[in-house]
Amino acid sequence: MKTTTRHLYGLILTLFVIGIGVFTYRHFVLDVPLTDSETVNSWMVEANLRFTAERNKPVKASFTIPYMPLNFAILDEYFISHNYGVTTSLIGYNRQAVWSLRRSTGPQSLYYRAIFRETDKNESYLPKPHLIKSPLPSESMKTAVETIIGQARQSSADIQTFAQSTFKALNTKDGNAKLLVGNDFTDDNIVSAAILVMNQAKIIAIPIQCIHLSQQSKADFKLFTAIYNGKDWIYINPRTGVTGLPKDYLIWQYGNEAMFDVVGGKKPTFTLTVSPTPINALSIAKVRGLQTDSQLLRFSLLQLPVNAQQTFKILLTIPIGAFIILLLRNFIGLTTFGTFMPVLIALAFRETHVVWGIVLYTIIVSLGLLARFYLDQLRLLLVPRLAAILTIVIILMIFISILSQNLGLESGLSVALFPMVILTMTIERMCITWDERGAYEAIKAGAGSLLAAVIAFGAMSYTPLQYLIFAFPELLLVLLALILWFGQYRGYRLLELFRFRALAGVQ
Repeated sequence: MKTTTRHLYGLILTLFVIGIGVFTYRHFVLDVPLTDSETVNSWMVEANLRFTAERNKPVKASFTIPYMPLNFAILDEYFISHNYGVTTSLIGYNRQAVWSLRRSTGPQSLYYRAIFRETDKNESYLPKPHLIKSPLPSESMKTAVETIIGQARQSSADIQTFAQSTFKALNTKDGNAKLLVGNDFTDDNIVSAAILVMNQAKIIAIPIQCIHLSQQSKADFKLFTAIYNGKDWIYINPRTGVTGLPKDYLIWQYGNEAMFDVVGGKKPTFTLTVSPTPINALSIAKVRGLQTDSQLLRFSLLQLPVNAQQTFKILLTIPIGAFIILLLRNFIGLTTFGTFMPVLIALAFRETHVVWGIVLYTIIVSLGLLARFYLDQLRLLLVPRLAAILTIVIILMIFISILSQNLGLESGLSVALFPMVILTMTIERMCITWDERGAYEAIKAGAGSLLAAVIAFGAMSYTPLQYLIFAFPELLLVLLALILWFGQYRGYRLLELFRFRALAGVQ
């Protein structure tokens, strides 16, 4: 007995751990949302390169597009043009889109459109760079650089604080800063001067062009600096010296190379537009399931055809209804005709709705009971009697449907959704209980079955619970563990405590 108990509780624990473990992994690692209404911050960014093609000359146009941007993932991207061939390639730290056409003339417009979603990926893909020290053009500039390096080293403890001190010194606009930056203290000039200083200090730094996604419509580039500290890349605001890239800033290009280029065309203009487009998180999980190597996403209910998904959404609620019946019977003490009959009646309530479903159930069972009592007088065997009751139930359904149609009661047409065999067995079992234990017990069991069906319907039709079971079917393992655990209960039921409450005072 003890061995059996240990085996049972080991099985319960195993099912529970596996179910919760897979659920946790699917939600936190694979980003499957907990509700179907959850949305993810996402933006649509459109880059547009316009130019005028020279008559009867080959055209080759290119511009930089994002590649594995920090804090973002590319959900989808489109290359839009008229008759152009499009290729992409990695050049240094950047990805470049190249459009080409043998012959063209007149105004041309090339589009790149992508949808970016917010992620928690805050590690850069950039490889470890190599330092190439540039010579200084003049002795006075060398002196200014050495002065700023000396000041920065005195007020810093590592590469990050050194870089921050450098930007602080260049923003003071003193003599050394003016010599390196010039008279115009723009972001471009400050970043160029800072990179020059850090280059002489054997620190690797590159400029990066970002766009602020919170901007509406046309987006402007914002310049930051990426510093390599020997292990990771650090991003610094050249004006404030604050480290870290804001969450709503998208890195478009690394380095100071030209953003775009046109061969065989003139008067090029390059613009970016941004528009927020929140996307349903479940849709993103489905797309990732088609693209990822994770078997939990590829082989999941989310990848089934839509009609199959609807079927499984219904089927997966049946264990929930059975669990509710278990609680009502084993802990509350509610009397029902079996376990599955209330669950299937609850399924029928999905279409008939509760109130009209109760009316139809009561009418059919009452008339069926009358027919069953009449058949008793004919002394039929069990199988012919059940076949006769089934036929009568179907006749009653037809009659109610036709009557409802003529009376303009559309809800009455849903009577055909009731499981006929279950109604037949309910009538049979209710009649047997009536004969063996009396009318009170039969009516109590019938009413209990109807009440259990209503409660089960409430749980089975609860939309957040439906979604959870469908998106995370491993939770059925947790439900199974609870069923096995509750199946060990041998104590009094709640209604029995009221029934035998008088015995509580007996010593």
